[in-house]
Amino acid sequence: MKYNSNSLLLLILLSVSTMIKAQTPIRPYSQWEATQFIAVNGHQPEDYVMPDNNWEILYNLRTPRTLIELREMGIKCSDSQLLLLEVGGLISKTKGKWKTTIPILDKEQTHSLRSLSKEIAESMYAKTKADFISLTQTISKMGFKNNTLSLVFSYLLDGRMWTKLVLFEDVDNHTSWSGCYWVLYEPRNDLACGTNGFGEQNLILTYVNSDIAPSSNIMDHCADEIAKFGKIADTQLISQLKPYGLVDNNGNVLFPIIKKQQDSFHQINEKLANSISTELKNNRKYLTDQYGIDNEKVAMVMLYHEVMWTLVDNLIQDKIISIPAIFKR
Repeated sequence: MKYNSNSLLLLILLSVSTMIKAQTPIRPYSQWEATQFIAVNGHQPEDYVMPDNNWEILYNLRTPRTLIELREMGIKCSDSQLLLLEVGGLISKTKGKWKTTIPILDKEQTHSLRSLSKEIAESMYAKTKADFISLTQTISKMGFKNNTLSLVFSYLLDGRMWTKLVLFEDVDNHTSWSGCYWVLYEPRNDLACGTNGFGEQNLILTYVNSDIAPSSNIMDHCADEIAKFGKIADTQLISQLKPYGLVDNNGNVLFPIIKKQQDSFHQINEKLANSISTELKNNRKYLTDQYGIDNEKVAMVMLYHEVMWTLVDNLIQDKIISIPAIFKR
């Protein structure tokens, strides 16, 4: 058989190019910033992403592809993996091709989103700074000065604000979770807190690393005790909570308990929540247009999540709130 040397050379170059493309490693999932704004009734999104090379599959399905096309790119993929990601609410199939259903923003998109959110937050902060000062002064008068960060962040910015914007079940519902989940190219460098709620009394925990906080079982038990007795009666639970400074020797609670009432604390929170939500709603459409995020509720959550951190940074910078010593260590 006679071969054309130029055609053979071209074929070899194409093969090498394909191999290089297939061998280009996907940046490890741990180096990205994945955010889960969710309520869980089974498995959380990350439970579907972490096993095997599911992250590599998810990343490459930002562009619609068939199973065969994925394999031709050198990506190991099975029918069961795609089924798992579909059940997990992370991919869907249209016209024979699979596509990622969650926002995954690359480096340029992430920087663009954060520039936009900072611009919005700066405008928002200029309009609300005086109210934030009033809120912290009110918290101090209530005797909760040491809990200012928790009350401003977890009660208002990462709590009350969501009731003005969107609830988990309003965004999307999947087999084992509701809400939304998205991935940005890199984590923030500044302070990042978390908020967890426990029990019917909505006991709120603000944390930097949930692994060093009391366990969920302990916190749920704590919430139940307060609901029944107004304090902690279980002596074993007292010994578990005392090292964290949450109760005294007699089980008396040492953290704020906020009751529903018409007082200055609630009035200022309501004013701030209304002001922040109005400005966010005026800007959310930019995300749907710029990044192709079809669901406006997802866009709203993503935008506020970034704006929220800039607000916190400004409040700390202007010494309106301060970081507790335990967060610095």
